[in-house]
Amino acid sequence: MEQGSRSLMIILCVALVLGALVVGFHPAYRNALLSIAGGHPEESPIWQANRDYYPDVSLPAAPAAAGAEAPAAPAESL
Repeated sequence: MEQGSRSLMIILCVALVLGALVVGFHPAYRNALLSIAGGHPEESPIWQANRDYYPDVSLPAAPAAAGAEAPAAPAESL
């Protein structure tokens, strides 16, 4: 049993290192990480590519700025 848990731990550590290498060397993934860390995920090149490919998926709307007027709701037809 201990051999299995050791093997699983090695596999998980290798996956973590490979993931870090991909993020470190691939410019799109590196820029995605930096934009998410900076609080601007919409600037991520991966998000932009996915937004273009999947137009129905979007980020949640940002809260309105203080003092800014909310957009009017569309009028309902009778």
